[in-house]
Order: sequence, then C-alpha cells, then structure tokens
Amino acid sequence: MKWNGYTGNILHVNLADNKTKITNQKINDVKKFIGGFGVNIKLAAELIKPNIPPFSSKNYIIIGAGPLVGTITPGSSRTVGISKFPATGAIGYSCGSMSFGFQLKNAGFDHIIISGKAEKPSYILIQNDHVDLQNAQKIWGMDIIDSTNFLQKKYKDCSVIAMGQAGENLVYNSLALIDKTSTFGRGGLGAVMGSKNLKAIVARGTQGVSIAHPKEFNNLYSKLFERIRTYPQRKSWIDLGMLRSLPVGMLLKVKGQKEKAHQCSESEYLKKLKKRRIACPSCPMADKDILELKDGCYSGLINYTSSVINPLLMFTLEGLKNINENIKFFDLINRYGLDALNITGLFEFLDRMYKTKILTEQNTGIDWKNEINSMIKLIEMIVFRKGFGNILADGWEKLGENYENIIDRMIIVKGLDIVFEPRLMRLGTMEFEQVVNPKGAHVASGGSPTYAGAGVSTEKFKNHFDRMGIPKEAINRIFSPSIKEMVINVGRITKYSEDWYTILSSLGICARAQINRFWSLESATNFYNAITGIGLNSEEIRKAAERSWNLLKILNMREGFSRNDDKFPKEWFKPLKYGKNYFPFKDFFGEITINEEIANQLLDDYYEERGWNRIDGNPTEEKIKELDLEVYINN
Repeated sequence: MKWNGYTGNILHVNLADNKTKITNQKINDVKKFIGGFGVNIKLAAELIKPNIPPFSSKNYIIIGAGPLVGTITPGSSRTVGISKFPATGAIGYSCGSMSFGFQLKNAGFDHIIISGKAEKPSYILIQNDHVDLQNAQKIWGMDIIDSTNFLQKKYKDCSVIAMGQAGENLVYNSLALIDKTSTFGRGGLGAVMGSKNLKAIVARGTQGVSIAHPKEFNNLYSKLFERIRTYPQRKSWIDLGMLRSLPVGMLLKVKGQKEKAHQCSESEYLKKLKKRRIACPSCPMADKDILELKDGCYSGLINYTSSVINPLLMFTLEGLKNINENIKFFDLINRYGLDALNITGLFEFLDRMYKTKILTEQNTGIDWKNEINSMIKLIEMIVFRKGFGNILADGWEKLGENYENIIDRMIIVKGLDIVFEPRLMRLGTMEFEQVVNPKGAHVASGGSPTYAGAGVSTEKFKNHFDRMGIPKEAINRIFSPSIKEMVINVGRITKYSEDWYTILSSLGICARAQINRFWSLESATNFYNAITGIGLNSEEIRKAAERSWNLLKILNMREGFSRNDDKFPKEWFKPLKYGKNYFPFKDFFGEITINEEIANQLLDDYYEERGWNRIDGNPTEEKIKELDLEVYINN
C-alpha cells in the first residue's frame, strides 16, 4: 500500500552481528496506536521480555517519530525513545526534539529497533536507504559536544543522538543529547547505549514525506500558522523562550537568594547570556537556547540547551555563587551526559546530609565544600566511577543501601528524583504526575492544563478541557471532588493530561506550552487525516492514546510495579522551610493542606478515572478487554 505521513518502514539494527533489516508497518497497528509514542510501546511489548536487566544485550532501544514528523506542520519534531531504564528498572520513554525525527522520517523510516551489543565502540549511520555500523574508536571517550561536532562535520546536514562519558561508564542517570541540545533519556538511556557500545546514531534523509490530501493540509497549515504568527505573546516567547513561562528569579527569591534572582532576570538574560535562539524543524517559536558568557570567569563559553530554564534551575544550588559558575557547571554536566535535574536534586540532598552530619568525610571519603571546585570534582568522580562517586553513579537506591537513616529523607519516586516541588508550586497535574508516571518522577505528561500556574480560573480550566477532548461527564467528576473544599480533583485531571500528552507524542507534536496551546483534539485529528488519509475520528485518536498509556502500564505491571510504587514522598507532608518562610503541601488552589489520607484519596480517584484497580493500581480485566490489550498480559 502507499503510505502517507508514515514511511511504512521499521529499521532493525542488530549491533552484535552488524546486520540490518527492514520490516513493514501494519495498518492495523497505526490505527490502534497512531505512531511515535504509541507504536514504540507496542513494539516494546512484543520485544522486551519481563525482568531483563537494563544492561543486558537482550534489552532493546526503540526510537520512533509520529506521522506528522517530517512535514511542515508547526511544532512537529518530536522523537520518542523506549527502553528499560537502569535508574528505575522500569520500561520508560523519553521524548526529544531538534532534527533527528525529521531526518529519520526523510531517510525512509518511522522507527528504529536496536538490539544486541556491538563488539567494539560503534555508531549507527543512516543515510537514506544506506545503513551500517561504523567504528567509533575515534570518538569514544569524547564528550557529547565534541562527538556531535565530529560527526556533523563528517556527514554534513545530519542529526545526531550521542551519549558522553557518563553513558560509556554506565552511570545510571546518564542521558543522551539530540544535536547537542535536546535532552533524551532521563532515567539512563545514555547508560543503555553505553552497555551496547553504541556511542551515537546519525541520521540524514532527503526523500521527503508524502501527504495524502495536500490541498486540505495546506488550508489547515495556513490557518494554524497564521494563528501562531499573530499570537500577541509570540514576540516575548521568541525573545525570552521558556524564561517567560517559568520565572526562576521568583523561586530564588523564595529561597532567600535575591542576588542570584537578579542574575536570572529577563534583562540580565538578554544582556549577558543570550547568544541566539534556535528552533526545531517546522517550529515557529524557536524555544531552544544558545548561551554565551560574555565576561567574567569562563568568558567566551558557549552552551547549547533545550531551555535556559535548565541551567537557571541549577542556580538554586548554594555552591554556585554567580551565573558564570552556574553556566560552566551546567555545560560540564551536559558534555558528560548527566541529567542536570538529577544532579541538582542530588547535590541539594548531599548538602543537607553533610550539614546534618549523616554524611561525613569519614563515611564518604569526601571533604565536602559547597563550592564549584568541590562540585566539579564530585561530578568527575561520578562520571568516572571513583570512590564515593561510584556509589552515586548507581543512583538513589544504591545511596540509600549504603547509608542508614537516609532513604526516607530522599524526595524520589521509583528511583527518580522529583522535578517540581509541590510545596512551592502546589499540587497540579505536573506535580501529581511525578507520583503515578510508570517511568518514575516525570512532569511533561502532566503539563496540561496546570502549567499555567496556581491562580488560573476555573473557566480557563474548562477551555483547556474542551481543546484536550475531555468528555463532559468526566469534567463533571473533575469539578465534583469528594474532598471537602477542594475545587478540582487533580487525580482525575491527570488521566486526561497523560492521554493528551500521548496524543501529541504519538503524532509527533511538541508538548511545550507555546506550541501545545494552539492545538486541540479536533485540529490534531484533522491534520492527521489530511496527512495520512487514514480517516480516524477524534474518539479513535483519543482511544488510541488511552490504549498506548495502558499498555505502558501493563509492561511495568509485568516488571512487578504496582500501587506500592506510586508513593508520595514522605518529606512532602512536612512543611518546606526557607529562612523564616514555611510552605505546607497545598492543593492547586491553595484551599486545603494535603495529608496522607487526602493523597491516598487522590490516588484512588486517579485509578478509578483510569479504570484501574484501586488495590494494586493496575488496569482491570474490563479495561484491558475494552482496549483490546489481552494479548499483552501473558507475553
């Protein structure tokens, strides 16, 4: 059959014997799972056997891009990776952007399935229909930036997924970067690549992606692009990027770091940090950053980041005294292929443990000084697995095993540190998502609709609900919480936030607020049908997303995960203290304080909304049958 939007091809690369093959997509699979995220999960369900160690040669890396990727559809550059991750032991997913999905689709592939372990350091080279395994000895030991520069100079106009020395040394929380900018693999994808001797994947394609109904597509494209072009806030989004949506300075002021807050202001960013903005293919917002230190220590340093927010959030670390130290530290972490969010949480925790004498020089071998040179030294010990760093390289659980009275103080979920602190930001879908996400603490799939921040009106919520395609009967349940004085039920909303994220990631659309806000279930359905010609309705698209998320849950149910792992960190139930300020754990509108009883009720409501069993937190037989997923239960 003729494929539109899809290439119809799945590339298989066996690293062990350097063999490749191509198989065809099945029309029933793309109808049931859409693409990108959904088909990746379906492939993982067929290939990844339960209880396989993450570093086993029998673990797989599956990378895919949805049917809108490779076209000029605004904001359609999402690449999805699936594997079993070492930091959590869960089957997890990662989404990144930049040009890899675009190049992969234009090379003629919807998905790559990577198996086995290469005999020696290697990288996969995809140039249209030419695919082979190349020797990576020259770049093994290089950091991500130097490796990517080497490969992009050699192959021109290509996209590169690369891991750094942290991945080579199997650091559990190592990740990869796409085009040295977009993070890919929180939870340890870099280490899985390292376990396979896979330094990088290079893709370059020139074949194009066909569209079923060009006139209809052009009409949809013109209207959407014009809406974005004339959006009143577009200029400020382009000028400030993600700094516009999350003013880090406010967070620093709350922590009593007023001088640091000034260094993170919009004016200081524009004057002292911003070099230029970069965009993914087809993105009219250009939300990625190239930063340049223009004076002071480390002057001339240039850093690539998917958002200026990422390095600025690290500035909350007390050991970083000025913005130049902060950017230098962030750049080093990027180059090694560590997770900046993880390092921020880990170093804040270590500092608290040293201050309370739970960790000492005697029991760690580290004379901890909260300043940049000590921090850099510890980073290098983690990356190269030396001394105390070798314990930290194996993640939070290994740290907890080695020191008494420490694990309950950790603010982690399923082995991953939290990203958003609900005592500061209140309990929205992003904060709640960190508890229930099958992969561990994660916020992106909870990003709609509470990324607007506390104080948003209920009317604005209803507008978000309409565009996300939440059924009216569900909206009634959301606004009729069983908990007295609670305005909305964040547990019930999170189900639909996850489904909406899954729709976007399956199609290949960016989930960030500045693109997400212009999309609705109706417009996503219209674009899908104009591009593919398959003719699904909105309910079928929504149901495919629900099916994909449930299958992800089933995969982790097979791994032994249950409600017992969906735990609110104990520390959340204690007020957070900064100076003289106390921040209790509040619901989204700040009406009530969340205690363990209320937290468990919200979990009950989430499971009920999903059609999952409240006792074990897993899909019921009825839900599995409704979504036609029975075949995956006993595999």
